[in-house]
Order: sequence, then C-alpha cells, then structure tokens
Amino acid sequence: MKDSKIISRILRLDKNIYNELLVQKDSLQKSIFIYLTTSVLLTLGVFRFINGVLDFIKDNLMAFQQELSNQEFSMIRSLIDELEVAFNSENAFSNITSSITSSVISSGIGLVIIYFVLKYLLRQDSEPKNLLIIYCYSNIPGLLIAPSFVISSIFVQGVLVTFVAVFSIVTFGSGLKQVYSLRNIEVILLLVSWMFGSTILGSI
Repeated sequence: MKDSKIISRILRLDKNIYNELLVQKDSLQKSIFIYLTTSVLLTLGVFRFINGVLDFIKDNLMAFQQELSNQEFSMIRSLIDELEVAFNSENAFSNITSSITSSVISSGIGLVIIYFVLKYLLRQDSEPKNLLIIYCYSNIPGLLIAPSFVISSIFVQGVLVTFVAVFSIVTFGSGLKQVYSLRNIEVILLLVSWMFGSTILGSI
C-alpha cells in the first residue's frame, strides 16, 4: 500500500486500515519513522507557537503595566526572560532533542500501561509490536502541523497545534477500537489511562 494512501485512510478514520497495516511486513519500520517525523514537526511547531506568544506578550506588556504592581510586573518580565532563554535559537537543538526524548519515554510508559489494561482488565491478547504500530501510525495527524511554519498568526498556530493534538488522540482511539473490537467506554478508559499514566509517571 502506498504511503499517501495510508496517510489518507488514517486521516479519514478508515475502519479497516489498522488491521491491514498489522499484517504488512514493513509496518513497524514505517510507523516508527512516521512517529519520529511527526514528533520533530510537532516539537518545532509548538516551539514556534510559544516563541510567537512570548513576542506578543513582550510587545503588549507595557500596556498592562499600569494595572499591575511593580512586583507582579517584574515577576512576569522575569518569567518571559527565562522562557526566551529556554526557547531561543541557540538552545533550539538541545531543547528539541530533549523534548523528543521526553516524548518517547512518556509514550513508552503510556503504551506499557495500555498493554497491561488490555491484557489484565479487558482480557485482550495484545502483542506489544502491534500496539506500537497502532500508536506510531496514529501520529500521522502531526503532519498537518506543517502549515503553521508559514502562517504568522499565533492564533492560527495555536488552533493547529490543538487540533493536531486532539486529532492524534482520536486516531489512536480509532486504531485501538478496530483492532481489539472495543466498546467506546473501553477506548475512553484506555486513552485516559494512557494520558494520565504517561504524564504522571513520565514526569517522575
């Protein structure tokens, strides 16, 4: 199956695409490549959005100075300066690498949680390889972040980042539902376990 067709069918939430992908020989390699590609794109998109927000706040901060106490104004200014240092171009590569590494670790923790919930709570036979393929391919909506690199509006960038994040969760849920024949409530249980587990345990 051509890559363009795979992308199109996943974005359309095709009801059979994941089952077909699991039996293809090169699915694991392709899915990991897609995951890494979308992770880089999303990280760059989020960094660009944050930088845009910081620039907007800096440009308009003086307008709110009269409504803030000196201490509050200094605190906000100090926070902006710290964030600028963290997200400036000189630290970009290390920040991106660190962010992607953290994302991989959090995702791995989340998938382990899903595996155990599927196996012991929902009584589903789940191969780790299949679960990894489903998750990696479900990140394809991350490719939709690309327009944010040529759009200057931070509002549109924010909408795109939010839309892509939500759409990726939806495609992941769609993949879990069709491969393991789950009910909607079971899919929600898995997604909630995945999000909270990867967030809490990944930050330890």
